[in-house]
Amino acid sequence: MTRSISITRRLTVAVLGLELLSAVILIGAITVHERHIQLRAFDSALLGNAKLLMGAVQDSEDEADNVLLDMRGVHLGRDAVFSVEDEKGRILGSSGTPPHLEPQSSGEPAFYNIDINRRQYRFLVLHGIRIVDPGEPNGGTPHSITIVYGAPAGRIWHEVVEAIRFFAIATAILLSVTALVMAWLVRKALSPVNELAREAERISSSDWHFDAPLSARETVELQPLTEALEAALTRLQRSFEQQRRFTSDAAHELKTDVAIIKSSLQLLSMRKRTIEEYCDGLELSLDDFTRLETTMQKMLTLARLEQPKESDDPEAAPQSCSLLNAIEDAIHQGKPLAELKTVEIQFEAAADAKIQIDSRDALLLCSNILLNALQHSPEGTRVLITMAVNKEKVKFSIQDQGEGVPPEDRAHVFEPFYRGDPSRSRKSGGTGLGLSICKAICERAGGSIEIANNPTGGAIVTVMLPAQPVAFSPIISASLKAQ
Repeated sequence: MTRSISITRRLTVAVLGLELLSAVILIGAITVHERHIQLRAFDSALLGNAKLLMGAVQDSEDEADNVLLDMRGVHLGRDAVFSVEDEKGRILGSSGTPPHLEPQSSGEPAFYNIDINRRQYRFLVLHGIRIVDPGEPNGGTPHSITIVYGAPAGRIWHEVVEAIRFFAIATAILLSVTALVMAWLVRKALSPVNELAREAERISSSDWHFDAPLSARETVELQPLTEALEAALTRLQRSFEQQRRFTSDAAHELKTDVAIIKSSLQLLSMRKRTIEEYCDGLELSLDDFTRLETTMQKMLTLARLEQPKESDDPEAAPQSCSLLNAIEDAIHQGKPLAELKTVEIQFEAAADAKIQIDSRDALLLCSNILLNALQHSPEGTRVLITMAVNKEKVKFSIQDQGEGVPPEDRAHVFEPFYRGDPSRSRKSGGTGLGLSICKAICERAGGSIEIANNPTGGAIVTVMLPAQPVAFSPIISASLKAQ
């Protein structure tokens, strides 16, 4: 079972995934930033409470000018831990059991993270000078006070977690809204595709009309698909029409040949004839049978050549042959017709080339084009064959001095059974498959064939094929002329 893939689902999941990743990164950044902010606020609170304790250090009004800690009006946290110590090491006041911590040598407040009874505390060590009786003539008595103050740090992470929770809930809501909006937007954006599909569903073998919806034509991303569909349907329609025409023409050709043979045999059976008349009649019927067999062979050849190469035997070695040899063999085959019409065949080549075509198909290609040129050449004229190799291409052309190709026939000469004669008269000879077979051979080899009229008169057929140059002797010029 083929697994179906939803573009809507993929796009929605992709967008939501990107949003989720962005949200995770954002929450991570917010966590770091919020912890930093909360830590600074917490340190400020610690410093404020430590200064309150410093301000609570008062004169004890004794003769030794000692100090004491007056906690009246001082309100600290319930879980606060502190100790206030003077320069003599006397503890002026404490709460809990704070650790022994040394102040920084610079006199700046020092912060420490310490676990007490499995609870994390953050401590501040503040060192300051407290002067008793500053109004005395000697300027008062200074006392060095060290305060160690700490409070549970859990509140910091509590605020951070609350911030994370808020952003996580906001992100979940945003993702839900985005999923709904994305699904709607994607379906709306893909509506031209659905319209294009509905229009394509209307196509059938009897109705090839395809009118792409305006929404698909106006969508930039769908324009290549629309143009490709229209081009593909045009090619398919042309192919189907050629197939139908080929079937019709083939049936017509075979029916004509069969009808002629049948008529000849019926004519022989209408009355008693001499042995010579029976022999002549059978000979004519045999010629018609031969022509029918030739037509069938050419139809089979054309069908074979039009099959894709992938259908060939994959273990078979690639075929190649010499184009020069194929042309020379074709000239040899065309010699009797050339002598009959007193037509000179001239061949010029500067180099040989290996082409990736079976030698039999290469001979068929060259002989069909040459035979076509000889058939359309008036008596006493010349057929010129030239071959030139350029890098990885070989070009050869066959030019006659006949009447040329009418403009209205030029686009159809390579179609099967086309003779340029609406009446399809048998006087022109052949089956109308020769140039079709040539085109199939060229296209199968990755080449091309075209026909044009020479400005000086006559038609010229040009073939381009992929090839490998072969070291060869200088220019060859061979001519054949009937005596």
